[in-house]
Amino acid sequence: MASPRRADHAASTSSRASIHMDVVPSTTDSAEVAAAAAWSLRVRRVGGLIQTAFAGFWLVRGSVVLGGAISEVLVAVFGVAVIVAFGYAVRVTAGMAPRPRSPEGKRIERAVTVATVIELVAAFVLPVIVSAAGHSDWVLPSIAITIGPLLLYLDHLVQIPRYRPVGWALTIGPVILVAILSGTALIATTGITAGLLLLGTAVAGFHDLAGVRRQSEQAGAAGLAVSTSAQTPP
Repeated sequence: MASPRRADHAASTSSRASIHMDVVPSTTDSAEVAAAAAWSLRVRRVGGLIQTAFAGFWLVRGSVVLGGAISEVLVAVFGVAVIVAFGYAVRVTAGMAPRPRSPEGKRIERAVTVATVIELVAAFVLPVIVSAAGHSDWVLPSIAITIGPLLLYLDHLVQIPRYRPVGWALTIGPVILVAILSGTALIATTGITAGLLLLGTAVAGFHDLAGVRRQSEQAGAAGLAVSTSAQTPP
């Protein structure tokens, strides 16, 4: 008969294999796999919170420029959506995805930090350039285009597949919008579209973490049941 410790370990292993099935990168190094999987979850949580905050900015900025009653309605609707997203994140991700402490985890953390800093610098520099060139309506597209490459890099680094189409959309989309729109239409379309993409991506990540929590709880309950059964005398 299996020991309680062995049963608990088996349940935990099975749960983790299921949880991280979609986040395992193409590497044979188990430590790298574990670090990438842990950071994949952390990026979904911390990155998702940041995406939600920026989504709020984008949605409000894209709505305000429209003016009139439609602007007020959109700001109210999007404001409620962002608040609900934050509430959902707090409820389902609290205490999850702690910072990995392994050397491999530290290496990934440095890579994520450097990529994020580069994106932030670009997001400040490009708007200054386009404004100086006399294209103030290009400010939002110039910021959006810096987010796309960051999402693509994060997908490459820690395997979050949904970041790929969103990253390409935020990289190519602003260029297309600048080519076909201008003025209010360009600002509103860029702001609302980018905001919805970021908000949807963030909420999907929170949903992933909710699934991870649910699977962990189920695995823990199953392991406890096996342990109790093993300790029960015949």
